[in-house]
Amino acid sequence: MRSKLLVGLQATVTIVLLGLLARQLDWHAMAALLHRLSVPYYLGSLVAVLVGQVCYAWRWQILLMATGRPVPFRAVLQQYFVGIFVSNFLPSTVGGDVMKVYYLGREHGYRRITASVMLDRVLGIGLLATLAAACAWVQPVPSPRFVVARTGVTAIALGAFGVLAIAVTGTGGLSDRLARRGGWLAAAGEHLREVRLYVSAPLRHPFIWLQAAAVVGGYACTIAALYASFIAAQTGVRPPFVPVLIASSSTLVLSNIPVSVNGLGLREQLHAYLLAPLGVPTEVAVGLSLLFFAHVAVASVIGAVFWARTRVTAAPADAGVQAES
Repeated sequence: MRSKLLVGLQATVTIVLLGLLARQLDWHAMAALLHRLSVPYYLGSLVAVLVGQVCYAWRWQILLMATGRPVPFRAVLQQYFVGIFVSNFLPSTVGGDVMKVYYLGREHGYRRITASVMLDRVLGIGLLATLAAACAWVQPVPSPRFVVARTGVTAIALGAFGVLAIAVTGTGGLSDRLARRGGWLAAAGEHLREVRLYVSAPLRHPFIWLQAAAVVGGYACTIAALYASFIAAQTGVRPPFVPVLIASSSTLVLSNIPVSVNGLGLREQLHAYLLAPLGVPTEVAVGLSLLFFAHVAVASVIGAVFWARTRVTAAPADAGVQAES
């Protein structure tokens, strides 16, 4: 019942946000924007998004290896794209994570896979929020909207790294206190302890941080450069790179807040909200959002193909995996 209520509230917010956005748009300008979109730009930006997802899958594989469970890259890549499909076509931003755990956990251990998925998400969002916040503090944009975005991404960055710090330093004996209570609380405490250990193991390797930062930073800068090129082509004026990087990275971070269905409506509003101070018309900002969402939809189609080929039959697990799961 609570799940249905949450989905209903998210759907309501999505409809409201899209309705407000539709009233702001000049639909003739939107149509003209599509006519001006060049094929080379479309294909180049699509390739950049798809390559970015492959790099994110590689990051996840490195995290899996660091937990002591090496998984072939082909399997990781397939499940990463399956996760994109589920996240974008089912009413939940974490549904894709559940699918990753379900499909890989049967063979490689549910707790290890759960830990790697949790770490991948928290580390990715934390690093992206840190990049956006650092740029916003070092080179602030004189706009109240950017101040709001800076506050939001800074809070998310601090929260993410607070979670990672707890994973490394421990929960203050929480699992032991649960164990003393016995029953299902003791079992939950043991599960919590093992997952925390699996999460903390990769964080002790400097290469993990460097690789994750390189993937997140490289992809964020690529997207910002593509945004600047699109705006220049549509308006004739190329905006400064750093403010565009702040706006695009902040949008990627803040659109994960689960107030609408899969970020729909919120993502478009954030584009219009943060790009307006840079002199970008609402139609161009929304066009950017829809174009890159269309690229993610292509990645979702690839994930749907992988999902259709996935056998749901339970994979035999060795004794070690069975004990861990």
